[in-house]
Parts: sequence; structure tokens; C-alpha cells
Amino acid sequence: MFPAGRAGHRVRPVILPDGERVRVVHCPPPADASGDVPAVVCVHGWGCSAFSFNRVLRPIADAGCDVYAPDLRGHGWSDKPQDLARYTPEALGTWLLRVVDALRLERAVLVGHSMGGAVVLHAALQAPARAAGLVLLAPVGFGTIPRIGLLRTLTPDALVPLLPYLAFRAVVDVGLRTGYGAIGAPSADDVDEYWAPTADPAFARAVRLVAHAFDWSPTDPRVLEGLACPAHVVLGERDNLISSPSVRAHVARVAGLRVDEVPRAGHVLPEEVPDAVVRAVVDDARAWWRPDRGAS
Repeated sequence: MFPAGRAGHRVRPVILPDGERVRVVHCPPPADASGDVPAVVCVHGWGCSAFSFNRVLRPIADAGCDVYAPDLRGHGWSDKPQDLARYTPEALGTWLLRVVDALRLERAVLVGHSMGGAVVLHAALQAPARAAGLVLLAPVGFGTIPRIGLLRTLTPDALVPLLPYLAFRAVVDVGLRTGYGAIGAPSADDVDEYWAPTADPAFARAVRLVAHAFDWSPTDPRVLEGLACPAHVVLGERDNLISSPSVRAHVARVAGLRVDEVPRAGHVLPEEVPDAVVRAVVDDARAWWRPDRGAS
């Protein structure tokens, strides 16, 4: 189980003030890193875990950053409360800020992939001084997601007791492959890592709660205009899950958002194009990290 056997990776368990447990993977900077080292917190998407960033955490840290990747509430090996209200974008944004507090970080560059993009956005809107900037990888909240309605229809309340028995490895395999564009494909080990959390029956029920509780629609541009930190949106040209044209149309209405598109890439950018993701995060962190922009 990730990050077992990975040099330079540590598991850092965190307990929030209300007793909720969070599993965090930590990649510290090199021992010879000096000065004010940027803190980077990477937040994965729906149905995933910190493993989503397995190809990028250590390279970002080796470039001089202090890198953390929590398993989101309801995901991976973090706690999975069975309460719909705890999986809204606002609730998960608050949760992320509490995790940042528990890690004793005054502020951080927040990296969000897919649903994690909406989570880091809401955290930054709630506590502007805590976010040095946002790197949004194929983010939810900036465009249409055509399949979310079908997902909700296929997971009614009556199905909940059966969900843990329906989380077959083949289902995970197909879902993961759908996220790829024209660059690469998941390995058998990758599929095993994404499937592993289904060993906990609460996992399938929790991700179903997220699907129903989370607001998957584009964020009101008037809300985005209140974002106090810089933001960089990175899209995959062949993203089958989030409509890139709709993202571009949406962000065009918001001044100051930078948008880049990776040719031939799909939705799972940290897996498909790790070098491009590392470059974006490191370049942004270096540009945005200023000692005089710390929390007041």
C-alpha cells in the first residue's frame, strides 16, 4: 500500500479537534533545502486517495518544497463519516483548513485535482490568508460534468446496503481507464492501489454520499472574483470527464485565472503527465511563495 517502500515518503497520521482521523502522506524537502521553503498540499479527487499524486510528490519535494497529500474525508484510509452534510464543498473546504492547522502550516500552495480542485477553492475562499495560490488540475467547479447525473441515478438510497459488495476490481479498472487520454494507461499495480480502500465497507458508502452531497456545477464567476490568491488551471486536451471547452468558457469570465492545456492528456493529469504537473506546481510555488504574504 502506498507509500510503502517509497524512499522519502512518510505517513503522518493527523487527528482533528473533533477526533476525526486523517491519513497524510508527507514528502519533506531535501535536508540541504534552505530559506523559506514553500508548503504544498495536494488534494485528490472523488473515489481516489493520496496515491493519485504518487508520481509527483517526491519530485515536487526534491525541487525544494514541503509536500503533503491527505486522503480526503471519506476516502483512502481517512475516516469515513456517514453524514451527507459533511461532504459538501463548503464542509470539505473547512475540513482541509483544519488539516492544514493540524499540520501547523500557516499557509500553503493548494493543489487540487478534479473534485479536489473545488475543495481547495472553497478553502481559499473561506480563509484567503492561508492560500499562497491554487494549482487546479482538471478541476471540478469550472465546467460541466456530463456523467454526474447518471451516477446519482445509478446509486439510489435502496442500493446503499449493497454498495460494498459491488466494488469489484474490474469496476475500478474501467473507471480508471476512462480517466486517461492518449498518454499511457494504468498498470495492474495502479488499479490495485485504487481498489484497496474498498476493503473498508464504509468506503463505497462514503463515496456515494460525496456523489450526492457535492455540488458539481460550475462555481458562480462572481464568487470566483472574490478569490484573493493567484490561480492556475491545467486541463487535459482529451479529458473525458470534465468538458475542457466549458472550463475555458467559464474561466474566461474571471479575470486573473491562468489556463494551460496539455495536449493528448486526459483527466488524471498527475498520473498521465507527471513531469508537466511537477513543473507547473514547482514554478507556481516559487513565484507565489513570499514571506511577506504570510497569514496575519
